[in-house]
This record gives sequence, C-alpha cells and structure tokens, in this order.
Amino acid sequence: MQREEFLKTVGEMADQVWDFHERWKFWPFDGVERPPSRAIAERQAILDEEIAELGEAVAAESTEEITAEAADVLFVALGHVLSLREPGLAGLRAVTAKNAGKTEETHAVRPDTGKLLPLHGKPHKWE
Repeated sequence: MQREEFLKTVGEMADQVWDFHERWKFWPFDGVERPPSRAIAERQAILDEEIAELGEAVAAESTEEITAEAADVLFVALGHVLSLREPGLAGLRAVTAKNAGKTEETHAVRPDTGKLLPLHGKPHKWE
C-alpha cells in the first residue's frame, strides 16, 4: 500500500458516507434538528453492532471478514462524525492534531497492551 492510495481510498469512503446519508435522508439530511448527544445516541447501536461483528471476525481469524468489518466500523464511525456536523469536523481536526503531536519524546508504546501512552501525566495508565 502507498500513502496516496490510502488517502484516496479513505477520501472515497468519506464521499460515499456523505452520499449514503443524503440518499437515505439519514441525519443530518432528514431536516430534524438534534443535539449532538441525541444524534449519536440514535446511531450508537449501529456502531456497537459493527464493532461486535469485527470482534467475531477476529475470533474467527478470517482476514476477509476482518477486512470487511473493519471497513464497516470506519464507515459507521464517519457517519457519526457527519451526524455531529461542524463539531464533528472540529473533533476530527483536534484528534488529528493531538496524534500528530505525539513523538518518541512524549509517548511510548506499553509493551503488554500495544497502546501508545504519554510518558508523563498519566501514571495510572502504565499500571
């Protein structure tokens, strides 16, 4: 995989998330105003189902199913971001910037979990 192909493919998915929600008149295209908490609450069961299906695929050790379910999780998660509208985009920008700022001087991988953690400020996460 090359960087350009990855960026293009993720962008294509984002484009289809928009079109899918618009075509089916899903939030935010249904004309009903909702607070962000309600918009996500209405969608959460969908994401939970996709995450559960990803877990089942991992347990089955099926690369084909894992690939499809991981993509389904991303598609639904992008729908969550879309449903949040501008705050969703702000969240994407904030998380992107936060992760871009993580360096070997500020973070390390916890060997037993594989999770990237801050070196300072959250000692409980290293226990």
